[in-house]
Amino acid sequence: LTYIYFFFLMIRRPPRSTQSRSSAASDVYKRQLQRVRESISRLISNTLKIQEETVNLLSVTNNPKVEFNCPQGIKVFNNNKKDGQAFGFKTPEELSRHLASQLPADDPIIGHLEVLPGGMMAVSIKDNVIEEEITNILHHGAQIEQPPKQNIVVDFSSPNIAKEMHVGHLRSTIIGESMSRILEFQGHNVHRINHVGDWGTQFGMLIQYMREAYPDFLTNPPQLKDLETFYKAAKKRFDEDLEFKKKAQLNVVALQGGDEDCRKVWAMICDLSRNEFNKIYKRLHVTLNEFGESFYNPMIPGVIKELEEKGLVKEDQGAKCIFVEGFPNPLIVQKSDGGFNYDSTDMAAVKYRIETVQAGRVIYITDSGQEPHFRMIIEAAKMAGWHQPPKTRLDHMGFGVVQGEDGKKFKTRSGDVVKLMDLLDEAKDRALEQLKKRQEETKDSKSNMTEEEMLIASETIGMAAVKYFDLRQNRVSTYRFAYDKMLDPKGNTAVYLLYSYARISSILRKSEYSQEHLKGIATKTGFKITHPHERYLAVSLLRFPEVLDTVVDEMNLHKLCDLIYDISVKIAEGYNKYRILDDPNKDTRILLCEASRVVLLTAFSLVGISPLEKI
Repeated sequence: LTYIYFFFLMIRRPPRSTQSRSSAASDVYKRQLQRVRESISRLISNTLKIQEETVNLLSVTNNPKVEFNCPQGIKVFNNNKKDGQAFGFKTPEELSRHLASQLPADDPIIGHLEVLPGGMMAVSIKDNVIEEEITNILHHGAQIEQPPKQNIVVDFSSPNIAKEMHVGHLRSTIIGESMSRILEFQGHNVHRINHVGDWGTQFGMLIQYMREAYPDFLTNPPQLKDLETFYKAAKKRFDEDLEFKKKAQLNVVALQGGDEDCRKVWAMICDLSRNEFNKIYKRLHVTLNEFGESFYNPMIPGVIKELEEKGLVKEDQGAKCIFVEGFPNPLIVQKSDGGFNYDSTDMAAVKYRIETVQAGRVIYITDSGQEPHFRMIIEAAKMAGWHQPPKTRLDHMGFGVVQGEDGKKFKTRSGDVVKLMDLLDEAKDRALEQLKKRQEETKDSKSNMTEEEMLIASETIGMAAVKYFDLRQNRVSTYRFAYDKMLDPKGNTAVYLLYSYARISSILRKSEYSQEHLKGIATKTGFKITHPHERYLAVSLLRFPEVLDTVVDEMNLHKLCDLIYDISVKIAEGYNKYRILDDPNKDTRILLCEASRVVLLTAFSLVGISPLEKI
């Protein structure tokens, strides 16, 4: 790739205009999946005089002539079979062929039903429907029909105060930001919650250690990395020195009781940590609202009292516990010494989110190792009557760990955990190295970037590469973190996608068609299919709203990445199949280029990629 000039759109969230959507059908993407379901349901009802509540459709992405496979004929046959027959037909294939023959010519969306061996029906959408929807994108952008609006809490990132963010926080932070953007794009009111670890016994020992070893810390605050060193030293003293341990425990009591001196130290530690966290969030374009463990601490006694009154709390070895069926160990809402813990805080948090925030859905984004804990919290919330499915939905969105290239735990050469800031710096440095190498190879003074332009470019590419490489993985799987793979300009990488977007933007500039001129063509003639591959690409664009529905329901962000890559590949394939600028069909192909750019731009924003307008 030859990087000539970069114009950056630093998109932190979808543009404001995409967050408040009209639901008028003429202004938004129609969900083709639902429209096809309705047509097939109507076909079955009119032909067989039965009602089909659920019509199953399977998207087909590798056949230019088919959009969906439908097994409904097989299902209807098996559900109504008597003495080996159903509705007078001996096989599912015969029944499906009869249904296909009854498809009315004026069906609003289905152009053709082809019956495959065994009875599966291959569904093709009418060309005029595809053309209308692409034209609609040109007029109104990548707008979607919105589901009913909900208050949704997304709990993600959640680092511990007094510790630097490390590679273990990468996935939760990136996944949570993208899920929040998609939910906001669908019109939901999203509460982006950073449930930081800012409370507990660790602060008592840290306060005591700093008083002894660093007495002027309030006027001469340490760096966060120094604070983490202090934390490790304090833990060692806590474990080995009984006098130190007693003082640390008294500090915890004083802190929880509102002692002014302890509160000052605690606030300083939190502020110091928060400032460092925000540097990472700024680089990743992540937005969060902090509601740490300390926020819920005053609520815990009342929550425990309510749980006791509901008969859910049982005492076990002096601790107050909730026993959840199917789990060997209980939730401990109050320890035997009267203290609180993660279980206490999370029970208070789930009650607050459902009853006070009035969240219809809560999504916890942590590693899969914490899934049993959150399953217990969700079940206990149901037992308490707070969580009432399907009125409310609570999900744990677990993910696999990030490994090193050797398939082992991702560590530095010295064996320490990889700090997240160091990881991002490395991604930027490697992107910068690639840019310098390419610039040297071109030996074209016109393509040379200034040092400042190159630094901006490397930051954009590096952050996009890290985020996309993570999001395109199946979230429940572990993956190997490899800089060379994520910065590869070929294959399913952010660099390839950025190149695809830049190339299509270049074609649009060379056409010299203004936005007003493009809208004029769209109004006068609209998009018209002139080549089979145009249809193939256009159908991929129309899958966008349905893929978002799937992502939100299944919590599988890689499916959106798959669509972005599929669109980019089909754009590239089109360059080899037909000409664009010097062709009689220039106008309609430029319209398809613009529709592709619009959808890619929107999809990029949802996965947190800032596009490159020119390459």
